[in-house]
Amino acid sequence: MKLSVCIEALFREMPLEEKLHKVKEAGFGAFEFWSWDNKDIEQLARTAEALELTVSAFCVKQTSLTDAAARPAYLEGLKETLEVARRLHCRTLIVTVGAELAGVPREVQRQSVLEGLRASVPLLEGTGVTLVVEPLNVAVDHPGYFLSSSEEAQLLLQDVGHPQVRMLFDIYHQQVTEGHVTANMVRMLDTIGHVHAAGNPGRRELDEGELHYPYILRRLHEAGYGGYVGLEYFPVGEPMDGLRRVAQQYAHWL
Repeated sequence: MKLSVCIEALFREMPLEEKLHKVKEAGFGAFEFWSWDNKDIEQLARTAEALELTVSAFCVKQTSLTDAAARPAYLEGLKETLEVARRLHCRTLIVTVGAELAGVPREVQRQSVLEGLRASVPLLEGTGVTLVVEPLNVAVDHPGYFLSSSEEAQLLLQDVGHPQVRMLFDIYHQQVTEGHVTANMVRMLDTIGHVHAAGNPGRRELDEGELHYPYILRRLHEAGYGGYVGLEYFPVGEPMDGLRRVAQQYAHWL
């Protein structure tokens, strides 16, 4: 298990190259980000390579999977994103499924998501890249989003039935949605390909709020999780102070 830093959540107003230097300065060996199409990918690749930083994950070009009419655009965006992943030597891509469509039966939308993920498989095969589907909470941060339950995500991915299509389990989002995050992660471990972490409430530093991360991360490690845990929180204080606390407490996972 390794920790990575979400540079867009931690460092909001800062040039891209400086963000990567901050990650390295804090002692981390990996970072992730959200959108790629608003970045200089060549500069990102050169800086990451120079600093010996791994790109742990980033997002597929944003489209809707709930709307079958948007599937061609989604698949084209996935093809483009896979090319970027190849350049960045990144093995994990994050996909969000989109908003719930008004007036369309939920089962019809689920079928559209399922067919879109199944159509992703031929593009993924042979790349070494895993696509991770992210449930998000609808109570606080993402009202109207289609997929909030980890249980529903797990059943969906079981229907997809391919090892390169897995779940992104965001501990913060799932604490808001359903709680029982440690038990659920351990139970669903064979479906999980990436993890996000933030404190709750407020999506703040890991040592703020009701989630006891020393226990959660230890149990995740003991259960055999070998992927990345992305630090995707919005700092209350100086970002480097919080990162250094994480680096000190969890030095064995840097």
